Amino acid sequence: MAALANVPIHLSIKVLYSDNDIIVIEKPCDLRSVPGHATPKSNGSGDDDLDDADSNGESSKANSHAQRLTAQEAWVNAIRSFAMKDGPIAGKTTPQKAVPTAEDTQTQAVDELIRNLAATPDTSSVPRKCPTFERYCQRNRKRLLPSFPALDMSSAPAKTNLDEPPLKRQKRSKLNTISSQLCNIAQIAFSIIQQRQRPLMNLPQPTDDTESAIGQLRLLSFGDYAHNNHGPPETVDEVRKRIFEEDERSRRSKNFKLHVVHRLDCQTSGIMVVARNPAAASNLCHQWRERQSVKKFYLAYVRWWPPYHEQNLLEGSIDLPLAPSRTERIKWEVRPMEDGGKASLTSWKVYESSGDTCKKERGSRHSVSDESGVTLELQPITGRTHQLRIHCAAVGSGIEGDSLYGDDPIQWNGDKPDRKQPSNNGLSRPKTLQLHAHKLTFTHPKTGVEMTFVSPKSW
Repeated sequence: MAALANVPIHLSIKVLYSDNDIIVIEKPCDLRSVPGHATPKSNGSGDDDLDDADSNGESSKANSHAQRLTAQEAWVNAIRSFAMKDGPIAGKTTPQKAVPTAEDTQTQAVDELIRNLAATPDTSSVPRKCPTFERYCQRNRKRLLPSFPALDMSSAPAKTNLDEPPLKRQKRSKLNTISSQLCNIAQIAFSIIQQRQRPLMNLPQPTDDTESAIGQLRLLSFGDYAHNNHGPPETVDEVRKRIFEEDERSRRSKNFKLHVVHRLDCQTSGIMVVARNPAAASNLCHQWRERQSVKKFYLAYVRWWPPYHEQNLLEGSIDLPLAPSRTERIKWEVRPMEDGGKASLTSWKVYESSGDTCKKERGSRHSVSDESGVTLELQPITGRTHQLRIHCAAVGSGIEGDSLYGDDPIQWNGDKPDRKQPSNNGLSRPKTLQLHAHKLTFTHPKTGVEMTFVSPKSW
């Protein structure tokens, strides 16, 4: 776990199981499932900043949209921009040496390659994907690198995908044959062009690998390192180092690729499964769609649950159709099916009460006070966005710590606010969502064996 040494313990994933097809992890609360866009940092909150925003906001927004280009447009413009650059492209000007080193020769070759690419009549024909770019440089080597006819032409080993059919694998192996030195030169040139391309697209900064479960798996070498660096421009030495580190990660992970099968909300903790090859991903996604072999169970703490507190029921189901909110982009809402709602079904059981008066193993009913919260075991039969959070908020006080749906029960149950909001006994409400993916059952995509994983709640 040295790769996660800089990650706080409470934000580190825990690997429960792994093989060549799947990885099962326990994701902590407040950690993204997959990489995304980093939250922009504010430059300040003073009055001067607000005044500047008011006076320049409209013009800045207009300029941002005016300068934004598509990936293809930015790629073409980035290549053409090097035609007007004086001096070295890939490094600093250094005194000429009697015997140039291998790195000096490589830097000069990168410079020549980029300049000749910029002189290409139709730069839109230059590929934007690195493997295709490498083969393009191989095919046009005499035109792009005329000063380096003595480059080592020994072939680098072609990368193979064991999941491909044999004939397709053989054909791809022939296409991937490329000299090892030219491969390195092309990769460095590609990174330099890509750095020039990104600002033209005005892309948001990505999250760091430590800030998502998938990113942490990459750092632990469970899959290939596919993180794009949108940071400051790199020097040639930094590009060389990064390419070497990526190759090392790829070698250690045996060229496995991480495929997302399902996700948990950032605030939701618990069990996740990740596929390591396309065949496993396809099989698991089919299981999730069919909802036959996959069984998911969550634990959620609510302070007021009328079926239990008023009717002494220990289990039941919630059948309320859901649809995306018409007023708030990130939210869903209860809506009749005739008005566009989608069927949504959740089964629930009482797992335990705050006073431990009602364990799920007990079969008898108990009379409880209005002040005792309850932990529910929820099984989503369907898989709508925010289904468990909305269903709990619609029936009771909502899941504790849910600022989107459940922390303000009056908003959802305005008819009886006093009965839906029992006192907190002087305790402050939790800041984190008390929803935990407690148990997951599915069939192994290769062996067909049913697998079950259980994770205890941390609250």
